[in-house]
Amino acid sequence: MLEHVGITINEESDIQAFYKDLLGLEEVNKFDLYEDLSEKAFGISNMASVTFLSRDNFFIELFLTGKKQSPVYNHICISIHDRDNVIRKAKSKGFPVTNIKRESKDDVIFLKDNSGNIFEIKEARGAP
Repeated sequence: MLEHVGITINEESDIQAFYKDLLGLEEVNKFDLYEDLSEKAFGISNMASVTFLSRDNFFIELFLTGKKQSPVYNHICISIHDRDNVIRKAKSKGFPVTNIKRESKDDVIFLKDNSGNIFEIKEARGAP
């Protein structure tokens, strides 16, 4: 059910020294999070370099900012069956829901709890 954890890092050297060498994670993907999506998803008007790493079915998404900042990209991504039902429930209970439309991919959905913690919600693939 846990899809990945996203965290903000300040030092590019940490990717190799801490996450790869120390924790033994391997790079899966690297991409740039452009300013428009960054603003819509996290309320951050900056671009970030993102490195996706994994080990033993654990995935971590590192958002490199090059400086300490607030707000940050920290979030937990979970995959669940019947994502639309969870979105409806969140809205009915007054929790903030951000739906970011994308042309050739599934929409990106973020929910926030009352403390401001961000959860990315993906539709689980396969049988429940």
